[in-house]
Amino acid sequence: MKKGLFFGSFDPVHNGHLEVASYFIKNTHLSEIIFIVTPQNPFKLPRQDNDFDKRFKAVELATANNPMIKLSDVELKLPAPNYTCDTLEFIRTNNPKNEYVFLMGSDLLMNFEKWKNYQSILKNHNIYIYPRKNKKSIPKKFINHNKIKFFQAPFMEISSTYIRKKYSTGESNIGLVPSSVNDYIIKNNLYRL
Repeated sequence: MKKGLFFGSFDPVHNGHLEVASYFIKNTHLSEIIFIVTPQNPFKLPRQDNDFDKRFKAVELATANNPMIKLSDVELKLPAPNYTCDTLEFIRTNNPKNEYVFLMGSDLLMNFEKWKNYQSILKNHNIYIYPRKNKKSIPKKFINHNKIKFFQAPFMEISSTYIRKKYSTGESNIGLVPSSVNDYIIKNNLYRL
């Protein structure tokens, strides 16, 4: 079976994440999408309010009604810091009957060469790219790479950073996050200053 791996801090998960997953389910031969909630991005500074369990619960709520979307905390079980290449290797080694496709936003492709062992990712996985707002152009060597496929998935110009800011000022995020996630965030007083 061919499965899509969608890594992210999902801080918080929002409708843009779910739209991308739904697009790949409907427009590819992926049997399912696995959201891999990352404990801490090695390229970002840690934040006090970045609680893994709460983010994981929010993703669980957001994906509960879609049997084609699964959830994984695999990186929590691996040694820190977590690097995508190591997680992919662990998943592939422990599940050799499946083929795994790495789902990635076009904005991440701009700095992909800086990732630990990015060549290993390209060697062992196809990468499906969905559009994101890019400040720089994508390196030419990736544009026609035989392991990288670009998709015209829906583009929602929202980000978790934007949503956190809105929560911190008490603004509504209705329509930006699933209602179950919104209720959970409000009930647990997350992202408030």
